[in-house]
Amino acid sequence: MDSPAIDTLRRRFDREVPRRNADIVVYRDFVTRHDALLNVPEVGKDDGLAIRYRHAGNRAFSNLQFNAALVEFNRSICFADNRSEQLGLGYGCRSALYYEAGEYEFALYNIDLARKHNYPVKLLPKLLAREVSCRDRIAEGHSKGTASNATLDINVDANPSIPFVANGISMAQYDGMGRGLVAVHDFNTGDVILNEPAELCFGSFERSYTNCAHCGAEFRSSLIPCPGCVSYMYCGKECRKESFRTVHRFECKVATKLTNVTCTNMLIAARMFFHGLTAFNDNITEYLNYCRSYAAIDSRPLELRFPNPDPVDVFKVLHHTKPNRNRAMEHTLKLCVTAFYAVFLKSPLVSKMFYTAAQRIAMLRSLLLHGRVCASLVLNQEDERGGWFGALSPIATLLNHSCDPNATAFIDSGKIKIVVLRPIQKGDQISISYQPVWWNAHAGSEQAFLCQCVVCDRGPEGVKWHLAHKQLKPISQETKRELCEEIDDQVPAFIKFKRIIHILARDGHHPGELFSETVKMYNNLLAQELQLDCMNRNRAKLMLRIAFE
Repeated sequence: MDSPAIDTLRRRFDREVPRRNADIVVYRDFVTRHDALLNVPEVGKDDGLAIRYRHAGNRAFSNLQFNAALVEFNRSICFADNRSEQLGLGYGCRSALYYEAGEYEFALYNIDLARKHNYPVKLLPKLLAREVSCRDRIAEGHSKGTASNATLDINVDANPSIPFVANGISMAQYDGMGRGLVAVHDFNTGDVILNEPAELCFGSFERSYTNCAHCGAEFRSSLIPCPGCVSYMYCGKECRKESFRTVHRFECKVATKLTNVTCTNMLIAARMFFHGLTAFNDNITEYLNYCRSYAAIDSRPLELRFPNPDPVDVFKVLHHTKPNRNRAMEHTLKLCVTAFYAVFLKSPLVSKMFYTAAQRIAMLRSLLLHGRVCASLVLNQEDERGGWFGALSPIATLLNHSCDPNATAFIDSGKIKIVVLRPIQKGDQISISYQPVWWNAHAGSEQAFLCQCVVCDRGPEGVKWHLAHKQLKPISQETKRELCEEIDDQVPAFIKFKRIIHILARDGHHPGELFSETVKMYNNLLAQELQLDCMNRNRAKLMLRIAFE
C-alpha cells in the first residue's frame, strides 16, 4: 500500500506536470517543490511511548491475543532508550508471553536479554523463577521441537559447483520473457531444487515489528531493535551488524521519513543502490561510473564463483539485468525514486558522500536503473497478516512468472527455497508464480508486466489450456485404487498430497479443477511444514546461543 505522501504527490503531479513520460530530472524538480510533504520530523527513542506500547501489549496479552501483544512489546522495545530499564521490561514481558505459549526456548532467550538490558533488580526474583521453570519444562520433554527436517533442504543431487542448486538446472533464453531456468532432466513433486542465500532483502514497514529487517526471518517475533531508530528490528546481532554495514547506515537517520514515502516494494531499489556502493568499498566515483556504463547489458549468474562469490561480482550480475520495462509503472517508479532520493539526501552520511551536483544526478539516475531492475527481479512474499517481504538473489530471480507454475518459492531467514509443485520434464522451463495462480480464479494477469504464460495466452495454446481446465476427466479404476491407498497411508499430510499430485499428473488431470485443488492444498501444507521446520531450527539455535553466550 502506498503512503499518503506518495498518493498526494501523484495527484499534484497530474495537475502540475503536462506529461508523464518526462525525464527523471523533471520529477526531481517537482518533488523538490513539494519537499514539505517529505520532511517529516524523525521519531526517536522515547521511554514514555515505550511504556504506553508495553501497556498495550499487556492488555492484548491478558486477552490471549498473543500476536498482537508481541507487536506492541516489540514496538515498546524499539522505542525504549538503550540505557533504560524499559528495554529490559519489554524483553521481560516477551518472556512471559513465550512462557504462556509454551515456547520455552524463546522465553529463556528473552529472559537473558532482559537481564542484560537493565531489567529492574526488584523484579528479578520473578524473572529468575520463570527461567528455572523454563529449563524444567524443557528437561521434562515439553519443548515444541528442535529437530529439523532434512527433506526440506536440497533433497536431490546438488550441482557440484553451486551446492544450493540442484544438478540438472541451466539458464536459457525465452521469447518475450528473456532469461529463465530450464530443467536438464526430470524433477518430481516435492523436490527442493534451490535453497539460495538471498543477496538482499527488504520488507514493508507493516512488518517492522514482526520480521528481521535484514534476512526476513520471523523468529517468532523475538527481535532486537536498531539502537539508532524505531523502525527496524533484527533476529540477532549478526543480522543487525551486517545490515548496518551494508545498507542501514544510510537509512537509520531518515527512517521515519522513509516510512512516510513507502511505495509498494520500491524501497528495495534504494537498498540495491547502497548495497552496491558498499560492495565498491564506498568508492563513489568508481561506483557511479560503473552504474552508468554497464547497465542492462545482460549477465550469466550461473558463472559466478560459488559458493562464495565476490560481492562486487554479485552486484554486477544484478545490475547488468535487462529489465522488463513496464510503461504503465514507469510514472509511479520515477515518482517513488525521486521521493527516496530527496529523503536520502537528508541523511548526513549520504549528503556528505554525494556532495556535487554531478554525483547527485548520477545517484538519481542509478536509483531509477535499480528501480527497473528490482521491479523485474524481486521475489515478493505476502500473506494474510498484511505487508510483504521481498528478496533479490542472482539465481532464484532468474525464474520467470507463470500463472500455471510448476514450482513454488518461499522466503525466510535469508534463504529463497524453490520446491517443485508438479512433475517437471526435461526441457521444461521452471516457473513460479508472482501471484496470482491458476488455482485462484482470475481474468488474466494482475501483474505489473504483460504475462506471457499459457493461462494468459489469447491464442490457440491458451484456448486449449482453458478447455482442459474446465474438462471433467474421469478417474480410472487404477488411479482410484492408488488414491485410496495414499489416503489410508499413515504419513504426514504434505507427503501424502505430494504423492497424490504425482498420480493425478501421470493420469493426465493437469490442469483440471481436481488437480488444481490438490496442488493448492499441497502448496499450503508445504508452507506450514516449512514454517514448522524453521521454528524447530530457531529453537535449536536459541538453545546453542543461550549455552555459549
